[in-house]
Order: sequence, then C-alpha cells, then structure tokens
Amino acid sequence: MTKNGRRIYLFCLMLVFIGLCSSSWAVLQESQTSDLMKTADELTASVVRLRSLEPKAPIQKGVKSREEISGYINEKVSEEYDENELRLEGRLLGKLGLLPEAIDYTAFTRKLLSEQVGGFYDPDKKTLFIAGWLSVAEQKPVMVHELTHALQDQYFDLKKIMTEDRRLNNNDTVLAHQALMEGDGMATMINYLLEPAGRHFAELPDLVFVMRSQFSSMNAQYAVFSSAPLFMKESLLFPYGYGAGFLQKAWVKTPSWNAVNRIYADLPESTEQIMHPEKYLTDRDKPLAVKIENPAAGLQPGWKVAYRNVLGEFSLGLFLRVYLDEEPGRKAATGWGGDEVLLLENGSGGEGAIISTLWDTPDDADKFFAAMGKWFLLKYPKAQKREETPFSYALAQNGEFSSIRREGVKVYMMIGFPEAAAAADASKTGTGK
Repeated sequence: MTKNGRRIYLFCLMLVFIGLCSSSWAVLQESQTSDLMKTADELTASVVRLRSLEPKAPIQKGVKSREEISGYINEKVSEEYDENELRLEGRLLGKLGLLPEAIDYTAFTRKLLSEQVGGFYDPDKKTLFIAGWLSVAEQKPVMVHELTHALQDQYFDLKKIMTEDRRLNNNDTVLAHQALMEGDGMATMINYLLEPAGRHFAELPDLVFVMRSQFSSMNAQYAVFSSAPLFMKESLLFPYGYGAGFLQKAWVKTPSWNAVNRIYADLPESTEQIMHPEKYLTDRDKPLAVKIENPAAGLQPGWKVAYRNVLGEFSLGLFLRVYLDEEPGRKAATGWGGDEVLLLENGSGGEGAIISTLWDTPDDADKFFAAMGKWFLLKYPKAQKREETPFSYALAQNGEFSSIRREGVKVYMMIGFPEAAAAADASKTGTGK
C-alpha cells in the first residue's frame, strides 16, 4: 500500500530563534514553576492587545519537564506517522541525496525536535505547555509565541487544518500552512520585543534574511542542530523565517490584523507562495496537480510505489543544492508549477525515485533541465551515457541508472534505479499529467 507523506505539526517555538543559553537549562524549583504560570497569565493580556484577538475561552496552561516534552514529541510522531512512514520518507530523501544513507531519520528527527522545543501549544488538549527548565525572563518570548497559537486555535481551528492536512500527500502545502501559523506567532513575538522601542515587525529589514543569519550561532549553540543535514536544518527553520517574511509582506500590503486573519480562510497552498508573497498576495500563482501515470512502465515486473509526496519550490531548491551552489540552485527552482515525487521498490531490495515536474513557462523548464544536467554530472562523474538528445539523456554508473526528459513545460526524472531493472527507453515513460 502506498504511504502518505506528512510533515509533523508541532505548534512550538524553536529555541534557535530566541538566543537562549544552554547554561540556564536547569530544572526549576516549585516556586519558579509557579512564577512561570503567573507570568503566562500576565502575558495573555499583552498578546490579546498585540494580536488583536480577544480570547473566546480561558487559555489552559501547564508546565512540563524536558523529559515530558520529549515524550510529547515522540507521541506526536507516533500519532501522525504509521510505523513505516518516516522510514520510507527517509529512504526517499536519502535516494535524492538530501539525507546521508546511514542516518536513522526517525530517531534523528525526534532528537532534533527535542533539542529545539522551548514550549508548545497542543490543539488536542487546548493547552499551552511551558518548558519547566527555562527561567521566567527566557520564557516570556516563548509564551507570547505560544499564546498566539492558542488564540489562532480559538479563531481559526488549528486542529481542523491539521486534520485536513493529514489527508494530503503534499508536504509542500503542509509546510506553507505551518509557515503562516509560525510566521504569525513570530510577528506577534517580535512586536512584543520591539514594543518598548516603539517599533513594529513590518519596519524591520527582510525577516527571512535576518533569521537565516542566525545559522552560525545556532550551529555553535546546539549540538544536534549542528550535526543535522542541511535539508533538516532548512526545513526546521522555514516556517519561522519564511513565515515571518510572508507576514511582513502581507502587513506592508494591508497593515491590518484583520487582513492577516482573512488569510486563514484562504490558506497559502505552496512554499512558492510563501517564498514569493506576491504570488499569493498580488498575482495568485496556484500550484498545479501532477499525477505520474504508470510509474513502473519501462521497469522490469514487480516494481510498485512505496511512497508519494510533493516537493515544491523550497524542497526542489534544496535538492538542487545537494550538488549545486545555493544561488544557482535557488534560481533553477523558481518558476515551479507543480510536481510529484515517488519512491518505488521491487520487493528485492531495489529502489529508485521518480520526480515529475511542471513549470510556469518553457524557459523555466529549460532552466531547471539545464541545472539538473549539471547536478547529474556532479553526482555521477564517471557515468556512461545511455542516451543523449537536446531534451533528454540517461546515464549509468556502478550499476545505478538515472535519466531526465523535458517536454515543453514538463521535466521528468528517474533517479538511482538498478540499471538491470530499467529499460533503455525508461526516460520516455511515465510522463506526469
């Protein structure tokens, strides 16, 4: 049975963005726990004023230890993924070069999130949980962020959005939804921090750039984050950095929390819309559905789809960056129109990935096709060519077969299949529609 890929929803503030010092991570005394609860009650009025949302019901609050929060993360992973789902997602990411093959993706994901969580709001329990090992002063920005999530839930029903997202085979859409919610929380938190100076988050320099500039300090401060593959780091940061940048542009266009509230009734559908806010706010660029028909055509019998998802502009850009520099990789992913990515397996240990993409214009498709040509040559420097035309080529190295074909605005790729399983014309099959 095909597994459905989904990103894990955690409505939490990651510590990487608030400069917390690990030296202060000590278990707090009971009196300090009481102070944390009292502070959260006091901050509620500030968040209501800053976010212009009056509570519809009292916001429940509690304090959790590091061990309890780690347990919560493991519980959420188990709830949102079946036994094989993270494993299959990890195998696909490994096949694409986004993860090292030796990594235990499930264990590392839990470890990374446990290191970073500084507090969280649980839409199932309708409760804000405060990290019990951080001081009151350090917790205030976290509380503001998480209290914003609590108000979002009361007005926009975060649990309903999460439930609907779980039905999607589309991590790109889910990541866009997370970016709106976390960007909203970041905007409120930044306004709280700027209020004494009489400033507003919309007046700051580009928040995407500001938050990405935190990379070096994060690598020095957090051991697990420092050791994480680039794909996992960037995916962790995307909702906060790009989400805040999206809200910044939305506010500049229409400086009103009412305008922000309306976005929840018309959610962004792609990371492209988050990364390029004008593609949502001004000239709506809706993602196109891509369905790979007969993906096992051109392969020996016995191959089946194990996992399917959507990469989107953000993840495709990271995919290109596996072998290309950041700027050319980022540029080659712009003009994205839609995609589908599959992991295929044959039951005998063989596997491979297929990516079918649509682009806004033939020039965009040509730009991506050219970038992928460089990508393949860098991945397979000693490859033997099996096919080459102006619009397609196939190659093999050490028994591994890959191919790419461009037809107008479509670019279709097979990556990392056993050469013995792939027919000579494999690059001509399975065109996405």
